[in-house]
Parts: sequence; structure tokens; C-alpha cells
Amino acid sequence: MSYDAYHLEGFSGECDAALPQCVKDLASVLDRAQRQFAYDTLRLNRNDLKEVAGVLVDFAVDIHNDIDMWNAYERYNVEFFGVPLSLTTKTKPQGIHEDRIRHLLWKLYPEMISGLILSPQHQDLQHVATAAKHFLNARIPVLPQDAGVKAFLATPNEHGWDVKQKLVWMGTRSYLFRMCFKNYIAERNNGVADIPNTDAFICQECTGWSGLGVIDLLAETLDITQSERRELRSWYEPHLAPYRVLSINGDVIKALNLANKEPYTIRVGVNRHSFKVGEVVLGSLIPWRSTWYWSGQQHLLGTVDEGMVDDIVNTMRRKSSHILCRYWKEYRRRIREAAARHHQSTMAYHKTDLAVYADAVDMAADWQKEMRRMWDAAPQDLVQDVIMRYGLKKGRPNISLPDDLVDSSNGIAVFANPEEGKEITPDYNDIVSGLKRCGESLTEAQATAIRGFVTADAISPAFVKRVTAEHGAESIKAAFMLGKCDEGFWLDYLLRSHKGHFYRKRYPPISTV
Repeated sequence: MSYDAYHLEGFSGECDAALPQCVKDLASVLDRAQRQFAYDTLRLNRNDLKEVAGVLVDFAVDIHNDIDMWNAYERYNVEFFGVPLSLTTKTKPQGIHEDRIRHLLWKLYPEMISGLILSPQHQDLQHVATAAKHFLNARIPVLPQDAGVKAFLATPNEHGWDVKQKLVWMGTRSYLFRMCFKNYIAERNNGVADIPNTDAFICQECTGWSGLGVIDLLAETLDITQSERRELRSWYEPHLAPYRVLSINGDVIKALNLANKEPYTIRVGVNRHSFKVGEVVLGSLIPWRSTWYWSGQQHLLGTVDEGMVDDIVNTMRRKSSHILCRYWKEYRRRIREAAARHHQSTMAYHKTDLAVYADAVDMAADWQKEMRRMWDAAPQDLVQDVIMRYGLKKGRPNISLPDDLVDSSNGIAVFANPEEGKEITPDYNDIVSGLKRCGESLTEAQATAIRGFVTADAISPAFVKRVTAEHGAESIKAAFMLGKCDEGFWLDYLLRSHKGHFYRKRYPPISTV
């Protein structure tokens, strides 16, 4: 994608015309700088250098024009960790500062180079930051303080679609997120940026920017109230449900959520003619200024009977229970009560919150024993009802293991998390043996297992802290090349950056009837 494609039609400032040449010239500066690298680790091809140059120029324009995206990121870091640039700088830099550029590049290079683990003190990182600083401070501050992006972000936020337009731009084209978005779409949808995947990224994905998502950074960048910021940051929990249209009045629809039986007032704008009174729509709603707006795609189901509605809701119970918990208070209460009972039962059986097994066969056999104990203790009328409801031929649920665990024979740990249920990590032998080395002389297998443990989406920060409380955390620092970082919050930074979704509102991953 050319640099111009990252900017907006209809919004231009006096400084914008000079930016493509700045990007071209900076790419040449970066090319010369990387010829002097001590290592090959950070070397990029010409096209990737242009991408990096475009990101750096947009960063400098942000700082020069007080657009506030970078400042918003630093404010979050101060809130989370007490410093604006975690693990790279302890003081607050001003302007187009070298420390800011180094931090930006430290976050950017792993997006450009798959699998890269980069020390924030890498000497070549410092070298390219210095070169970029000299160029940017010579070229950007002399430009007019009039950027099209700033004018765009300053437009009114009256309706949800006004904010959504800015959210799409920030998530797909801004310097903070465009490489994250490109990699997300490549991994999730073979590079095709369709509506569902784009919406999922901009509203729900947490990124390496201290675990923040696009909704978080936009909320802090826009000139809106604190209440509106909280509302925007809640968009990671869209109310996905079947809705029956009750009335249509201009561009406002009254609809009934057929899962929790609650009414919603929805503003629909230009698409209002797609909806008919009495018909059912399967879609997601997000709030803005006391009104609801559609998010992502809607599926118009037409006139459907209650049996089909029940099938949809029951499917959501089985496969997407957490979505129902977002807006169905009674269901959420039952889920949390059921999770508490499961946790109590697990603790009564294991007498510990951390069970370790030699392999998958050992774990499955123990789970079968635990399951029989639970079923024997349950009221038999309830057991028979569940057997009949789900057609359990063996009289109890089957133990089904994920494919990546079936052949695991290098130790498996299961953590009984009261908030998350059972969490499982393979290669536990390598994790523990690596942690016991206290950061010294890790084998590749140990370092890989430790990094996988910290970065896995299904492993909570609580699990990591439970294990490190017993075996120490210095080897995690070594595995992520943070040996020179002496800040006490370094582990919290890593966990938030790789597991940002655990710092949002969550619900037990179970279902109930």
C-alpha cells in the first residue's frame, strides 16, 4: 500500500503535501543507517523500510500537530505503570524525542519481522532511532501545524457512525495500528479485510501497545467526556442477539432482544429501509449517547417462529455463552454460580489449584475420576435430565482434549482459576526447568516454552503469576531479552501487552441451561 493510501479523502492540511517526499527521503536515511548495523536482525527490504518511514513520519506529524494519539498512549502507560514509555524510558520525553522513536520502533519491528524477540536496548535499534530523530527534527517542525488527520478527528461525534468512521481509520490506517491490522487480517482471513474481521479488530482486539485496543486509544484521543470514553471503551462487548423489530419511526427502530427480552432503541440512518416490523435481525449493537447502533454485519432473518429463535439462543448458550453474559443478567448470575460450584468441586478433589501430569493420558484418566466423583455427588434427577437432554450414551460427558494436547508428553499443568475455570499449558517440564535456571543459560526449548506460556491467549496472568510465585520469574525476563530492565513492573507490562483481553470484563467460559 502506498503512503498516500493511509490518508483521508476530503481532509487535507497544509503540511500534508510535503509528507510523501519526507517518507521517501526518510526511507533512504533508514537504508543508509541499516548498512551500519552490527547484526542482521533488524535489516528490512526497501518496501518494508518505506512502511517504517511512513509510520515514523506520521508519528512526528502527530507530535508536531498535537493530534494526541501518542500522548494518549503515554497517558495510559502512566496509569498502568507509572511511566509514559514502559521498559525503554523512565522520564517523560518531549517533542519528537529519540526515546519516543526508540520505543515506537521497539514495538514496530516485531510487527515487521515475524517471531522477532527484541531487546529495548538493542544497539541497532538505538542506531536507527538516532538517525530517524535527526531527520524528523530537521523536516517536520518547519511544516505548517495543519494536518488533515487532526481536522478529521476533530469533526463532531454526534452519532455512533461518526465515531465508528474514526475507529475504522485509526484501526486500519493510523501509524499506531496499521501494521497490527495487516498482520491480524493476514492471520485470520488470508489478508482479506472484510467487515466482520475489520470490526473484530477495531472493537475487540488487544494489541502490543500495552494491551490497548483501537477503542481505548481513540477514546483517549477524541475530545469527548469521560462518560463517553467509558461508553466507547465498552464496544468490545457488542450485544449480539436475535432482535425482533417492534416499530420504525424515521431512522429510529424499537427492537426486542429475544434472548433477555429487553427493549432497545436503535438509530439506523441510511439503512432503515432494510428493516421490517415483525421481522427478526441477528446482529450486534453498541451504545453511543444513550442510543444503540448496529456494529459489523446484520443478518435479516425475516419472519421466524419461536422455535428458530430458541435454536439460535440455545446455540449461543453452547458456543458463545460469554456473549449472553454481556447483557442477560439472570443468565450471567447462573453462569457465575455454576463456575463457583465447579471450582469448589475441583479444589475439593485436587486439594490444590495447580495439578501437574506426566502426559495427556495421565491427565485424561484423572479427569475421568474427577468427573465420576462430581456426577456421583450430584442429584440423580438432575443427572438423568442432563443425560436425556444431551443424549449422553455413556451416562456422562466424554473427555475431549484439544489436538495440541493429545500427544503432549513433556508435562502438563492445569490451573484451577476461579474466574476462568481450568487452564492448561503443555511443555510444563521445560517451563519449570527454565524458570529454575533464574535467567541463566536457558536452552532454546526452555526459552520457547516460557515465551509460549506468557503469550498464549488462553493462559491468564493469574496462571503465570501462580507459577512464577513458586519458581521465580527471572527466566521470563531473559526469554524476552529484558535483562537490562530493572523496573519492578516489567512482568505486569509483559502480561498486559500479551494478554490485554484478560484486563477487560470477562465471564466464566462455561454454559448452563
